[in-house]
Amino acid sequence: MTSTVSISADGTVLMVDVGGRHEAVEFNRFWLRDQCPSLPTKRSGLRTWSVATVPADLAVVNAGIDDSGDVVIINWSDGHISEFKTTDLMELAPQAQGRRPPLTEVSLFTGKDELPVLPADSLTPGSMGHHDLLAAVDRYGVVLVRGLPHEDSATENLAELLGRIRHTDFGRVFDIVTEPEAWTLSQSNRGQDAHSDDPFRYSPSGISILHCRAAAGGSGGVSIVVDGFAVAEDLRVADPAAFDLLCRVSIPFIRHRAEAVDQGEDVNMVAYGSVITVDGDGPSAPVTGIRFHERSTGVFDIAPDIVDSYYLAYRAFAERVRSEEFQIRYRLDAGEAFVFDNQRALHGRTGYEDDTAGRRHIRLCTVDRDQVHSRLRRLKEIHDLDGLDRRTRSGASPG
Repeated sequence: MTSTVSISADGTVLMVDVGGRHEAVEFNRFWLRDQCPSLPTKRSGLRTWSVATVPADLAVVNAGIDDSGDVVIINWSDGHISEFKTTDLMELAPQAQGRRPPLTEVSLFTGKDELPVLPADSLTPGSMGHHDLLAAVDRYGVVLVRGLPHEDSATENLAELLGRIRHTDFGRVFDIVTEPEAWTLSQSNRGQDAHSDDPFRYSPSGISILHCRAAAGGSGGVSIVVDGFAVAEDLRVADPAAFDLLCRVSIPFIRHRAEAVDQGEDVNMVAYGSVITVDGDGPSAPVTGIRFHERSTGVFDIAPDIVDSYYLAYRAFAERVRSEEFQIRYRLDAGEAFVFDNQRALHGRTGYEDDTAGRRHIRLCTVDRDQVHSRLRRLKEIHDLDGLDRRTRSGASPG
């Protein structure tokens, strides 16, 4: 069957039917003009065309199929002529109908599961091992890397596989060692509930590294990892109304330090965000990000008619985070590191004996998630791998 085209009465829609290979597709006038092959490709960064340069009453005057049967020729009301290959139009048809590419698949984990493990010597830049590291973080939210060299530079070298280290008020790399006068809980020997870092930033830390240079003495200092996506999905099933509140209502997160301290600038940060971020609307919208840190919340300014329900929903989430059902516990040894999605995988630790001699030493740094996902897509291109047709999850959105 040969391809056919037809035009709506007002010239604002072009219908293209290529026969049994595809269903007939409707293309909007502005959308079509924006994709005109006479313009540089959208991926080039060289386009100077603006929709403001075409008339508001732009219309398709006539259209037809050339003699080859493979090219759609469009004559526009402003005199421009576009020529589209039918195969190109059909490849773009899903976007023309408002359908976004699917998200990358995730595998949820609970306390019964084991973390994916990769050896450090497999992570040569540009290699399949490099790809597998980034792909595993995208899929599972956290990867354990073993066999790192026993030197501080191993932190930065591992981070370079992800992208450029983000410089924050903690500096490029935060050395977490026990201090006699701790100014943050991480520098004490007390336990910490699982949390996401930097919720008080408009854009929290993205993909982070916790690199162990020296473990604590005794049996304490065990790392806790919780899949925030798994917690959210469990809550969605058990209490859809609570899940909805944690998606819809933004709460304040704060960090205030009036004076600079060792490894820390003075700051006064406030950001609003929901605990759960989803992609789209509806009861089954996929989760894309988590923002959860009880020690960093401000005073809730929630409408009185929902504040009680919100606290119950927040409590239900926190209860799950603290439950062994969702916690993986693992004692990091020297030369091991967690590479984790800070906007999905919550992290904490058990307390340990006083360690002010500096036996426990963890190095923390982070890379923006868009850099990591960009590098993952490039490695898929380089190695000709599946998955380029999927969207990576954008993380926790600001309120």
